[in-house]
Amino acid sequence: MPKKIYDPEGDLKQYKTIRESVQRQKKYNAANKDKMLAQGLPPTTDDFIEAGLPPNLDELPNFTQSGGYSTIQDKIDNGFPINYSENGIFHTAIPLQTVHYKPAPNEKVIRNEGAYIVLGTDRPDSDRSGYGAEGATGANSIDIMVGRMASARGGKGPPGQSGEDGAIVDNSFFADAARIHISQLTDVDANFGLSETNAPQSIARSAIGVKADAIRIIGREGIKIVTGRGDGPTGTGMSGEPNSRGGKINQPAPSIDLIAGNNTGKIKVWGGLFRPVEEIDNLQPAIKGYIARDSLLEISTILDDILSAIMTLTLSQVQFNSVLGIDPLRPWVAPAAVKSTFEELVFVANNVYQSRVTKAVWEFNYLYPFGYKYICSRNVNIT
Repeated sequence: MPKKIYDPEGDLKQYKTIRESVQRQKKYNAANKDKMLAQGLPPTTDDFIEAGLPPNLDELPNFTQSGGYSTIQDKIDNGFPINYSENGIFHTAIPLQTVHYKPAPNEKVIRNEGAYIVLGTDRPDSDRSGYGAEGATGANSIDIMVGRMASARGGKGPPGQSGEDGAIVDNSFFADAARIHISQLTDVDANFGLSETNAPQSIARSAIGVKADAIRIIGREGIKIVTGRGDGPTGTGMSGEPNSRGGKINQPAPSIDLIAGNNTGKIKVWGGLFRPVEEIDNLQPAIKGYIARDSLLEISTILDDILSAIMTLTLSQVQFNSVLGIDPLRPWVAPAAVKSTFEELVFVANNVYQSRVTKAVWEFNYLYPFGYKYICSRNVNIT
């Protein structure tokens, strides 16, 4: 069957550029849609090229027989729109999203590519987990996450991705790439697998958990990490601000635990010759700068007293030796007194003096705000 060329006026070749030819063909197709469908299929790209090649084709750069240009810049120069293939480049759609979330009946899921916002109830894992599975009415949650099961099987993702429907997965606070979890009622420490500390675990409380490979919190004008009740709230009664369940906050200053490595147990260290292995707590209280400074200043004062006593004793001994050296009946005493006096001045008094100078410089550098190694932070404060 011969190809049908829809060009009743036979004038497509009069156009100087491909763009003009395309616009002419689109205009004709729109005006004769019913007629074209009655006679046969609409023309293909090859039909249009055959009917509408401009006379200056040889002057057009890189024109291909498929009806386009070989480079994006050529299309831009000739006024053609740029249509990227959906392969993720320039934020186009990412093909083959093969990991899908298994929503619970009461959840509303907002999804784009591999990013999710799930509005529902407390659910750290499957639909059988969390307070939402127990039917708790005050366990609403917002789960914001990206990269479901991204770290599973060494980064390959969950099994079953090659199937027709892809892999259907639940929440995983350990294999998902990054997450912000907001819950009205949850066991946040247990859900994220956090080590126990001296402070009680958070059980059946509201919580926000944030987890990713790296987390940065930036405040242009400061950051505060605060625990405890609000300062001076109104309408909360004599006990002050309650917790999320209306209960009293018993601790006046709940603790802040900074845990590196998620290890709060004991560690073994070499304790010396008579105590070769010693166990010490890995999680320890922070040192307050001013108190540490004052304690060292007191030690510095004690050292001053000791060094002063040694210097006084040395000078007294020098004077005593000078008197003992005057002994006409025992000629050997005078040389011994001179030697003893010389050693006390050079090896004792001089060393004591140098020690006091060194201590003064150490105190200046570490224990005063103008010292370049001041032990107190100028930017970070703790309670």
